Amino acid sequence: MAPADRLQTLLDLSHRVSSSLDLTEVLEEFTARAAELANATAAELSLWDRDREAVVMLVERVSGHNEVTEVGGELYLLSDYPATRTVLETQEPVQIQISNENHDPSERAFLERRGLRSLLMVPLVARGETIGLMEVIDERERIFDAYDVDFCRALCDVVAVAVRNAMLYSQVQEMAVRDALTGLYNRRLYHDLFRSAIARSGRTGEDIAFLVVDLDGLKRVNDRGGHEEGDEALRLLSQAIRETVRADDVGFRLGGDEFAVLLPGASGFAAMRVADRLQSALLAAGNGRYTFSGGVACMSTCGTDPDDIYRAADHAAFRAKAAGGARTLIAVEPAESQLATGA
Repeated sequence: MAPADRLQTLLDLSHRVSSSLDLTEVLEEFTARAAELANATAAELSLWDRDREAVVMLVERVSGHNEVTEVGGELYLLSDYPATRTVLETQEPVQIQISNENHDPSERAFLERRGLRSLLMVPLVARGETIGLMEVIDERERIFDAYDVDFCRALCDVVAVAVRNAMLYSQVQEMAVRDALTGLYNRRLYHDLFRSAIARSGRTGEDIAFLVVDLDGLKRVNDRGGHEEGDEALRLLSQAIRETVRADDVGFRLGGDEFAVLLPGASGFAAMRVADRLQSALLAAGNGRYTFSGGVACMSTCGTDPDDIYRAADHAAFRAKAAGGARTLIAVEPAESQLATGA
């Protein structure tokens, strides 16, 4: 590609990715052009997972192919690839040729396994911080010239800022749907997930259970130990929810002392067993100081409207609290029917 064409492509790519907060869109746009711009066989993008001392490969683009290959989080430990660590830590590009015995043997073995001959690794650096690297790979044995290296660095500078922005945006989105005190999802996400579960249930024919949990005596706890103890009780309940629910269940803090658990595919009795485990976990975590009143409702008995299911479970929790708390009751009919019959 001629220098003028490369420059125009870089400008176009810069405009596209800098205006996007969708990380998938950023990566697809980047990998779609990187192999072509470097006149190489393939280009790959990996992010640096500092906690695991590894890089996680996200996407790969083979030159001349229209599809982006999703690698699916393939992880490479930096202890196995010293040259990769060097790129990340020094923020300088590194080249590997398979026939050069002075080059990192692990990287050369990586090339050999894939039937490739040359590798250029370029760091992704945003605001002075390395967040990952791009790897440009060629089936030909070649030394990437200074122009290729500089151009790849410019390309990485563009995408690094976009990736960092997208990562920060994802963190902000996550913060917006989580309760700050407990880390559970908040009411903002509750309706969306509930309706999605009901839609899936319509396809699978499985039931859905919903558990409402009210911490007993929160005002008394606050009066006794101040809001610090009240917050601790709420945190212990949220921790118990995370540790006792099934893998597919989702916990929420709906507000104040009210929590909930959405249990896709569960019967009412399965939800009651979850509630029993949750009560035991809270008692153990709080040394017997804290309990909750719970209510369970199911789609099969209360209809497919999330609000109706919630009201039925909430009324059952109200009855449990009125009966002395520290127990969970199950709604066998919608809340309106329970109220009409005095249940």
